[in-house]
Amino acid sequence: MTLLTNGIIFQLSKEDQNRVQDICKPVQLFAGQILCKPVHHETPKIYFLTGACVALLVKNKAHNALAVGLVGSEGAIGLGSVLDSNSENLHFLVQTSGSAWMAESADFALLLHQRPGMLWVISQHLWQLTEHIAAISASVQFEDVTTRLARWLALSAERAQMQQLHLTHEHLAQMLGVRRVSITLAAGELKERGLIAYQRGVLNILNLAGLQPTVSSESLKPGRLI
Repeated sequence: MTLLTNGIIFQLSKEDQNRVQDICKPVQLFAGQILCKPVHHETPKIYFLTGACVALLVKNKAHNALAVGLVGSEGAIGLGSVLDSNSENLHFLVQTSGSAWMAESADFALLLHQRPGMLWVISQHLWQLTEHIAAISASVQFEDVTTRLARWLALSAERAQMQQLHLTHEHLAQMLGVRRVSITLAAGELKERGLIAYQRGVLNILNLAGLQPTVSSESLKPGRLI
């Protein structure tokens, strides 16, 4: 896929697109890979996603994880390093293997200084990402496991632009911060409703529209337990 497949780059002027192209190189990302993890001998990187999907995770001191977002070809990973706002609490895990374009953070920061008009597009993306994280975080409080699973599967299919997903129950349990048995029960319910089919780590979306979550007024009552 070309760099223009990325939603951020697509919105830039032709000249800005060419300048970003000059400092990027194509890379392949693989499921399970950790991005932007601080390493002493490596310089910070930015990944403009064009095929891969990356989950945004928060972890507690016990290393329990919870997914609070999922980024696909509409966005990028690592922009915090350009803005000097890296967070030790946010982790980036590749969920779906695919392509991306990688740039050195320092090179992209210099380009932003030279072409400040690009900051408008970056700001729009970061605000949309903030709203996305807020929506996912709210679902942890207000929705049951089956609804949250349906939401995550629909989001995964949309971000990956495919309806066959290589997702295990163990991975989904990690994303939703629940026990594996909870995912098994919730997935079984979605399967019975004819929304998904799965076998040995391969999950097929049969009815994407049906997976779109509908949150009832009852589920929005404060203090509802999941």
